[in-house]
Amino acid sequence: MNTQDIKAIWNQIINDCQIPNNGNSQGELKQQLMTLVHGNSATANRLLSGEQRSHPNHTQQWYLEKVIYDLQRAR
Repeated sequence: MNTQDIKAIWNQIINDCQIPNNGNSQGELKQQLMTLVHGNSATANRLLSGEQRSHPNHTQQWYLEKVIYDLQRAR
């Protein structure tokens, strides 16, 4: 996965967060991540990218759950 792929994925995440959730669990996770990083999309992107490099071949939902878990555990 190259930088352009990661940017494209992140842009989709940002766009999805701006659309009302309608019960989408992945949308809820994206919103929760943005809340945990205080709306800092660069930080969220860095965390997601790091997990994607460390743990390839997982779903987007898995990466979101992992990053959120790690952030909550660090508190």
